[in-house]
Amino acid sequence: MSDHGTDLVVLDLGDQRYEFADPGMQRVLAELERVARTLLPILILGETGVGKEVAARAAHHLSPRRAGPFVGVNCAAIPLGLLESELFGYQKGAFSGAASAHAGYFETASGGTLFFDEIGELSLDAQARLLRVLTERKVARLGSTTEQRVDVRVVAATNRDLDALVQAGFFREDLYYRLCSATLVVPPLRNRPDDLPRLVRQFLSAACAELGRADARLADAAMRCVLNHRWPGNVRELKDAMTYAAATAPGDVVELAHLPARVAKRALHVVVATDPAAPDTHEFRPIGQEVDELVALRMRQALAATGGVQSAAAALIDMPRRTFVTKMREFGIESMPLRERRALRDRGTES
Repeated sequence: MSDHGTDLVVLDLGDQRYEFADPGMQRVLAELERVARTLLPILILGETGVGKEVAARAAHHLSPRRAGPFVGVNCAAIPLGLLESELFGYQKGAFSGAASAHAGYFETASGGTLFFDEIGELSLDAQARLLRVLTERKVARLGSTTEQRVDVRVVAATNRDLDALVQAGFFREDLYYRLCSATLVVPPLRNRPDDLPRLVRQFLSAACAELGRADARLADAAMRCVLNHRWPGNVRELKDAMTYAAATAPGDVVELAHLPARVAKRALHVVVATDPAAPDTHEFRPIGQEVDELVALRMRQALAATGGVQSAAAALIDMPRRTFVTKMREFGIESMPLRERRALRDRGTES
């Protein structure tokens, strides 16, 4: 299937359908399809709102376990005192208030996939307990001495830098290596310009349908504003913006005024910047985005300077090689093909 000469990759999860034109997302999906067939744990990295849970559901849907349950756990939302009982379950009378037996997340997900969202928020004690289950594949309910085998595939996700957490002593190194055998990095929306217009249409149409109103489209000025916005909240922010637009636009055309103020103000900056009579102004963006752009630039320069040798490029900018490789995926940086590296090396030798 193609659109305006651009090949699309379609991900159909049954109740949800996604189309990807961005090459970076297509590579992520291709890798996801390969690792989903294995029993390896999968670690999904990416900024807040990029769609890590969608990727986790896709891993389940594309796996041999698709007929089993998909159970999601928000690690940041479970109080530490309840973590053990929620994960492993409990017997009747195990503690005050345990009026009946209760199956934990591991039992509930047996035969399917257990998704740990925001795994970087787990305490060290909880990490140790999780590592033990992943190693032995057995759990015992609170109040019971009998262990039972559980058959789950673990998928974890985080927007935090686990390498840095390991170095700082906040995340167990042994658990990290257990989880990161298959690591996927979902790129931020600002690095996926080919997907943005398609997602706009999809989310706006869905929002209109949910409100029971006729379908709508973005006016040219509104679409330009959307394309110029940096989307720090990524896909989640875009979806919320289209829901807002569907609720505020009275007709079938979404104008600039119908977009959320934080999105529309970008257009005002552009107008001021291109108007010679306008006062001098600065367009401020989240500093993290500007840092990402600088890091990606330096990484590309280092790769060019070292003929595409990743370990040498990482050393050149004093970045751990594992972090360098992870950020290459995150920023969509291509490795220099071996043929080009050899040609570059030969030219350097001749000179």
